[in-house]
Amino acid sequence: MEVVIVIVAVAAIGIIVVAVILWAMHLEKRRSADMRAMAEALGLEFFHAGHAPLLSRLKRFQLFNHGHGCTMKNVILGETEVATIAIFDYQYTTGSGKNQTTYNQTVVAMESDSLKLPSFTLRPEHLFDRVGSALGFQDIDFADHPQFSKLFVLKGPDESAIREFFDVPLLNFFAARPGICFECAPGLFIYFRAGKKQKVDDLRKYLEDGYSVYQAFAERLSRE
Repeated sequence: MEVVIVIVAVAAIGIIVVAVILWAMHLEKRRSADMRAMAEALGLEFFHAGHAPLLSRLKRFQLFNHGHGCTMKNVILGETEVATIAIFDYQYTTGSGKNQTTYNQTVVAMESDSLKLPSFTLRPEHLFDRVGSALGFQDIDFADHPQFSKLFVLKGPDESAIREFFDVPLLNFFAARPGICFECAPGLFIYFRAGKKQKVDDLRKYLEDGYSVYQAFAERLSRE
């Protein structure tokens, strides 16, 4: 009797696992279809299996050099008069076995020759970051803008150029957007919320958020 119970229990678990996998596959298929429809409605291109040239250009950023099992998919790509803009899902895994963690996020990327920007990374600040800062790890803070400094860890190879670039209006802009992650290089930036895949219904707003960063940078460059 006990053997039968064990067999039934194992079979039930197997059925549940298969059902979960099939449901996840269904949701991913529906997401891809919805994102394709969105791209068509906006007159943009859609690449379900990723876009190798774009990924190659983004490899300069830390996000695309973490972990293993890295996957770009559901790429919506288009060009405007001012910039090339893309939005896509990106996944990577860290660790292995029981310590394995998979991260999924939706990323906005924008490219424009007009973006004469310093290279830097920006991400939310956590408790351990404050400890690291006290130990001497880089975190560019601004004494005249404590709210920004409390919200974000800002790093980059040329601290003086970054400090000069982040004037008060730009600090205010980012301080009004807690929780974002950002990586920037001359002519290119990415915008995302770590480990958070955006709902399809929210993607237009997410694209608008990314474009608002472009506008903030353009306004900053016009103040030089």
